[in-house]
Amino acid sequence: MSELTLAVDPGGSFLKGFFTLETFKPELILMEPEVAVVPLHSLESYEQSKIGSSSPENSAWIEYKGKYQAVGFLARKRFHAGLQLQRRKFELALPKVLAMVGAIADKYDLPNGSTVRIGILLPWGEYRDRELFNALITEALADYKFRGNEKSFVLDLFICLPEGGGVLTRGRAPGSSLKEQTVAVVMLGYRDASILLVERGEMSVGHTEPLGFAKLIDSVKSQTSGLNDQKLVAAICKAGKNVSPKALEQLVVSLDSAYKNHELSTIRAAISNAREEYWMMLSQWLKLQVPRSADEVLLAGGTANFLRTELNSFFSFSQVNWCEHLEKQVNNSFSSQMAAKSLDYRLTDVYGLFFYLCGKKHAVTSIAQVKAHAS
Repeated sequence: MSELTLAVDPGGSFLKGFFTLETFKPELILMEPEVAVVPLHSLESYEQSKIGSSSPENSAWIEYKGKYQAVGFLARKRFHAGLQLQRRKFELALPKVLAMVGAIADKYDLPNGSTVRIGILLPWGEYRDRELFNALITEALADYKFRGNEKSFVLDLFICLPEGGGVLTRGRAPGSSLKEQTVAVVMLGYRDASILLVERGEMSVGHTEPLGFAKLIDSVKSQTSGLNDQKLVAAICKAGKNVSPKALEQLVVSLDSAYKNHELSTIRAAISNAREEYWMMLSQWLKLQVPRSADEVLLAGGTANFLRTELNSFFSFSQVNWCEHLEKQVNNSFSSQMAAKSLDYRLTDVYGLFFYLCGKKHAVTSIAQVKAHAS
């Protein structure tokens, strides 16, 4: 029987997954994070009118329990879906996982009836929903359609970790012990900021707040007009801490030279103000949540990397760990995909989860083999 092992991070900026089939060979799959409920006739029109052929992850739509949903690039470009950041990740994770499994199945000829093992990252505030999600995804994988084709898989293993859990399992130096230390994991993503606190080997508390990069984007947009979210994110990251005007030129739409300079100046000032305001909000929250007694602080996420200078200074009271060896592992294997999507420090958590899931898979397989041999 064929099998698929897939670790998923249903993030707000990208839907990210690492997977492997029967022969262990980690692969990276990326999809846009949008999901849109659409009528069947719109999807049929799309399928009939499209010219050329795109990869399944870029033309993904599913049918489940009479509801049709476009996912990823198709949802963004064809149906103009928004990110729906106000909804819980848990709510949108089901169609995202179904679409990702369907895309992998089509791309690699994974037959119906195959065994699937899923790992997923959820914010601490939604981590309590993991058992419900397990039940929902088990049922859904058994009977749904991907791009009009019947799909049916058996969920053999399900693991859910809170955001930061993947970094915690693989981001520290090999052989490092948690038993006598207080370790904080700070994950700063597009939608959320999450903290896990581990004291003497046990996860004692977690916190999640909607204090991700989207807060900064919203602030910039409130001070400007007509800016596209995706272009704005790319430009802000490229502009750096000093907000290079050259990096912002792609955002200026005016052709009149006099107004072009005014618009560029307005955008630059908005970004500088928004960054200062955002850091003030975030640092105040971090001050409340991360104790100064922490022996080590693990930092991960694209937003964390964006604020690297500020965070290094802020956590100067502790040992700061950017999980560089884990980031290097990801880079060595997936550098071209990372560079194309500017994914620095945004894959370490789900990469850690992937190896944690694979370890659990082998443990389950070994136990089953022992039982079979004994009988």
